[in-house]
Amino acid sequence: MTDPQHGSGRREPFWQTMAGMLTAVAALITAIVGAAAFVHQVDGFGADGGQQTSTGTTATPSSAGTAGAQATPSRAAAVEGAGAGPYELLFTNNGVDLDADPPKVAAVPDPSIDIYDAGTLMTSYPAWSGLAKWAQPGAPQRQDCLALLNSSATSNSRYVKGSRYCVRTQGDQHVAAVEFVEPMSGGWKIRVTVWLGTAS
Repeated sequence: MTDPQHGSGRREPFWQTMAGMLTAVAALITAIVGAAAFVHQVDGFGADGGQQTSTGTTATPSSAGTAGAQATPSRAAAVEGAGAGPYELLFTNNGVDLDADPPKVAAVPDPSIDIYDAGTLMTSYPAWSGLAKWAQPGAPQRQDCLALLNSSATSNSRYVKGSRYCVRTQGDQHVAAVEFVEPMSGGWKIRVTVWLGTAS
């Protein structure tokens, strides 16, 4: 009898055959393509040249008087660029914390807020010179706001629809452009863009 270990009928392991090698190569290519697609999706690179745009939606105000913010790139990427935002928030007398990432509306009085509604007056909090009205055409950029706040800052200012302001948070951690869009139930809809301040 022929020994099955040494006979002419001995078969090579599958991975040493041509079919096995082709299967291994196909599996490797599939893994590389899958990994590349995952990295592409996570990094947010797309047809717009590498920048992922905001696609989040704005939440409607709740009974507590808060509104959601749009999804945006990380605040750290907004040092000198286009800024983080714009965020759409409900501006009330409870105030807005511009140092939060993303900025948030306080549901109750909160010591971390930077601005609040004092009855047609936007007021910086705590009472210090942390805002300035932007009277030029178009929206201000970071350097515009820094220059304006260094020359014309005040603690409060009367706003109307379309008013634009530059705001500096406590300790110069952030600077923001705030636009009053329209009145809403319980407050005003504001549009906010935030940059890192001089102390960040």
